[in-house]
Amino acid sequence: MLTVTHTLILGTILLLTSCGGKEESATSKPAPPQATETKAIPVAVDNSHENVSTGTSEVSKTLTIAGNTFRVLVKGSITPNAVLDVSIVQSSGTPAAAIRVWVGDESGVGSLKIKVHSHGASSHAHATAPAKLPENSALWIEVQNTDGTSGSGSIQLN
Repeated sequence: MLTVTHTLILGTILLLTSCGGKEESATSKPAPPQATETKAIPVAVDNSHENVSTGTSEVSKTLTIAGNTFRVLVKGSITPNAVLDVSIVQSSGTPAAAIRVWVGDESGVGSLKIKVHSHGASSHAHATAPAKLPENSALWIEVQNTDGTSGSGSIQLN
């Protein structure tokens, strides 16, 4: 029981430090909100695959989803129960309200959809493939904008 407790405490500490989590004291006051102006940045879109040779399978692709442009780097390949390391950097458009990823088909049936962890324009997730992969499975990315519009796109991986 003591080992389980220590493992949970260590895991929590690692999770908080890796995501840059900060604890706020009960007496600290939040900073007043400031008005910010959002500008779209024009970017040339490249929809080609770029395979990077690092010993593991990596695919880098630019996707335009729901009016936003994202550079997506995926480490890993789609196999049953595989975990893919997904990094997403938004290069143009308005800030997304939510970004979700999953491995499978477009419907997401039987797949685990997860919300990415964001730090401004950069996001990260670990997408887990289901044990029974549908035919032509891909990594799917769904973007929901603050105005309620949404869309999805996919990256085929071998």
